[in-house]
Amino acid sequence: MQPEFDVTIIGAGVVGSAIARELSRYQLHVALIEKEGDVAEGISKANSGVMHAGFNVKPGSLKARFNVEGLRMFPQLCREIGIDFRRCTKLVVAKDAGEHHYLEKLLDQGRRNNCTGLSLVDKGRIESLAPGISGETALFSQSTGIINPYQFTIALAENALQNGVEVFLNHGVTEIHPSKESSGAIFTVVTGKREFTSRMVINSAGNMSDKLARMADPEFPFTLYPCRGEYHILDKQHSDLLNLAVYPVPPRDGSGLGVHLTPTMNGNILIGPSTEYIDGREDVATTERTMQQLLKEAFELLPDLKGAQVIRSYAGIRPKLFHPSSGRSFADFYIEDSSAAPGCINLVGIESPGLTSAPAIAAYLRDRFVSAYFDLHRVKDFKVRRSSFVRRDFLSPAQRRRMAEEDPDFAEIICRCEGVSRGEVLRALQNPLGVQTLNGIKKRTHSMMGRCQGGFCLARIAELMHSEYGISPDNICQNGPESPLCSAGKL
Repeated sequence: MQPEFDVTIIGAGVVGSAIARELSRYQLHVALIEKEGDVAEGISKANSGVMHAGFNVKPGSLKARFNVEGLRMFPQLCREIGIDFRRCTKLVVAKDAGEHHYLEKLLDQGRRNNCTGLSLVDKGRIESLAPGISGETALFSQSTGIINPYQFTIALAENALQNGVEVFLNHGVTEIHPSKESSGAIFTVVTGKREFTSRMVINSAGNMSDKLARMADPEFPFTLYPCRGEYHILDKQHSDLLNLAVYPVPPRDGSGLGVHLTPTMNGNILIGPSTEYIDGREDVATTERTMQQLLKEAFELLPDLKGAQVIRSYAGIRPKLFHPSSGRSFADFYIEDSSAAPGCINLVGIESPGLTSAPAIAAYLRDRFVSAYFDLHRVKDFKVRRSSFVRRDFLSPAQRRRMAEEDPDFAEIICRCEGVSRGEVLRALQNPLGVQTLNGIKKRTHSMMGRCQGGFCLARIAELMHSEYGISPDNICQNGPESPLCSAGKL
């Protein structure tokens, strides 16, 4: 039997997309399968976008190694795929002398992990770096950065596609069957739409990765515990209150890094996340109690935030490899070849610092696993750079005028809150992955993400989808076929 693909990657989050892009450098036939209607619709979409320096993780772990290696790779990688990356720096703040010793522990841990740009600062230095922040001492990280996580994931997937990877959206995996042939193992991956056969399967399915691992090996020993994190997004009018990330001393149970304040690439401030172990792996509901607690802890760090306008709240799920009742406070990334089904590479428990680690994880998989199954030969015409466009809102007035003169669609504003033009929405609808959903437009343009949360632009975007692409109102979807905007054909 001759398999259709050399490698099938399951899960088009940031790690799966980074792996796809890395493998597209080689003479391999690669499929990237995603159950949602777009890439970056799960963990990667709800990520805060912080590029961690690497001092929060245990020395000697895969998390520490990939965190530091990945951070070093980001500036060049982002230049190649046309994504903005910014060193925003970070303060981890101790409220009193009792918490200061933990900062010393983090500093020592960071140095052992080969982190750069770390120092302890006093109250006066905190005030000069972040006016209004309440704290006695802090660990200052000069290497911490921020990125737009979903646009980064989209860019990786688009560049992989550009280099020959086949991307299949709305393909939820239901079965994985390994079989032994004379030429080696062959896997059959079954989705609701078709079957894929390949020599290797890379399971990067995020919150579902343990369940997929058990499809190929029913005795797979690890279970994920979903941990929900809720966030507030503040209106951009408050952006001048904070220009660097501010974290508290993290909880000692290892559940997370505490409720922190993070500036974003779009000019908002994020408050969160919370930490709550839950039963449902896709339960991204927000709760009144947690929303109030987020604000309380944010005000303790930055009292000037009182009265700030929250424009949206949301939640994401972390895939934890331990439960609070286990007594553990740390679990490393699990990245291994299946002993029962060799050639099925499982990535399980890829939580923070998964975003920062993504390019390093991709390189590790290439060197440790893919090269063991295939003779890797580079393609001669690998397209390093991905074509991209700068959002109109980020251009100077002169640049905007020139853009509008060249194409009048860039003079017509569709989203007032974020300054998104008709031309940008049209470009988003023409994306290489073929995604024509509201979430797809939102992630690519930032429309529907401003103060009115689509109150002004949603109807105009829907009208544009209908007039330019013939998509009837009852076929306009939030994310895919199972999420229609309306059911009666009326907006």
